[in-house]
Amino acid sequence: MFRLFFASLVTFGLLLGMAIGLVLAAMVAAGELNLGFAIGLAVVINLIIWLISPWLSDITLRWFNKLEFLDDATVKQRYPGIHALIHEVAGQYRFSAPKIGFIPDRNPTAFTYGLLRSNARIVVTQGIFEFLNEDEQRAVVAHELGHIVHRDFILMTMAGMLVQILYMIFVVLSKAKTSGKKNAGPLIGFLALIAYYIGLYLLLYLSRTREYLADSFSAQRVAPKHLASALVKIAYGIVAIEDTDATQSLLRSTRHLGVVDVKNARYAGLIAESQEKIGGSPAEAMLFDFYNPWAVLVQLNSTHPLTGRRIAHLGKIAKAKGESIGDYDVVAAGEKRGVRRGRLWLRFLAELALLLVPIAIGIVVAASRAPQFVPAAVAGGVLLTLPLRYPFRTPRDATVMALMSDPAASPVRAWPVRLEGKAIGRVNPGFVIGEDVIYQDKTGLMAVDFRSMLGFIGDIFAGWKRVPQHFDQPGDVRGWFKRGMGGYLVLRELNSTAGRLRARPLFWQILVCVIVIAANLYFAHHHHHL
Repeated sequence: MFRLFFASLVTFGLLLGMAIGLVLAAMVAAGELNLGFAIGLAVVINLIIWLISPWLSDITLRWFNKLEFLDDATVKQRYPGIHALIHEVAGQYRFSAPKIGFIPDRNPTAFTYGLLRSNARIVVTQGIFEFLNEDEQRAVVAHELGHIVHRDFILMTMAGMLVQILYMIFVVLSKAKTSGKKNAGPLIGFLALIAYYIGLYLLLYLSRTREYLADSFSAQRVAPKHLASALVKIAYGIVAIEDTDATQSLLRSTRHLGVVDVKNARYAGLIAESQEKIGGSPAEAMLFDFYNPWAVLVQLNSTHPLTGRRIAHLGKIAKAKGESIGDYDVVAAGEKRGVRRGRLWLRFLAELALLLVPIAIGIVVAASRAPQFVPAAVAGGVLLTLPLRYPFRTPRDATVMALMSDPAASPVRAWPVRLEGKAIGRVNPGFVIGEDVIYQDKTGLMAVDFRSMLGFIGDIFAGWKRVPQHFDQPGDVRGWFKRGMGGYLVLRELNSTAGRLRARPLFWQILVCVIVIAANLYFAHHHHHL
């Protein structure tokens, strides 16, 4: 746990250092107080918003999601285990027991918000009590209590304000009038923009470290296996419950606050539902999360760590306590399968090199004193590597669970595969022109990505007219399997008793490359003869 605290401290320190350094440099470069006044005003506005945000959240959740705060006696009567846990932690850390809010939504989620420990709120949905047993419920609430004990809502608010200040410096200095040859304003503004983008990723990293710390806190209060199973069951519940506008609003608006990231949860939920149907160890399908080097890059844009990585972290805590997390032990599953990190790293480096081939070709062409042909060289490199990233060979028969359980899956090199089953609905339920579908085979569920050669217009038409004809019709689907935040199939062909639906997922990529090459050669030739 000390390592996680240290990582959080260093990350916040980097954000603070970047912000302070660039503020001072920008004020010197600007030679006036306008920037300082703007930053001061931004700080004041952020503090005001922070001060009133809990009550704004209360009003919003009451209005849109029917939030109801339960009095202490009601919590004790309905949920005695949760009540005892909350008062135990509050007493130990000497703050008032947080208010408990209840939302009558079957999607299982929980989150916390507030100003200080003393006025924090923990909100849970009906789904938490529908999908989780009592131990799992206590583990989830303990996770939220961890956020309160660690004052995460204060830390993340301050870190977010620092990132906002970096962007403000860029905006002010980019619009400032230059005077004199030695004006450093534009340079500092550019550095502020770079720091801003770095800051965004540091902010996400900070959020992920706080999630690990909250998991650790929960694992010290309730057996780690209960939070591990809760994470998977919550993901399963989010997938299993039919979406409504109110449900979508709740999940999206609390994505950064919830016990899981809803985007990651949907993929983990498909895994969980698959395991529910065929049994087996859910850890098998999360080997990618823990062992594959791509997983570290995949989660860079996420507020929460990948589910498999969180469960592996809980497994380490359980082992240190002399306990087990059973079927959720990702590390044990990897050892049983004989997963070798060395091989995965070699694959990763080869695939990373594959991505860099077009850039390398462009650099070689530029170095050969023909910089005018760099665009064509890069586009040619993309075409050259396309058959390696999307092999045009006969797809092999596969199952959802076999694909999801392979730790060597990749977001770069796709595998041509064929699944037997049926499309059972849209990836985004209720979106009547949604073209992407959920495909079910005998072992589970997988998202299928449809890409029309007519672009978004073709996607809309297919989602409106063609895709629904194939729902619940047996057949097969062929395409390229890729693994990112979760596994999905890039569609080539969907066959069912309703007919055939074909996609041209690489059409635009090829066309754009050809146009770039042709235009580059034409203009280079035309310029040469002028």
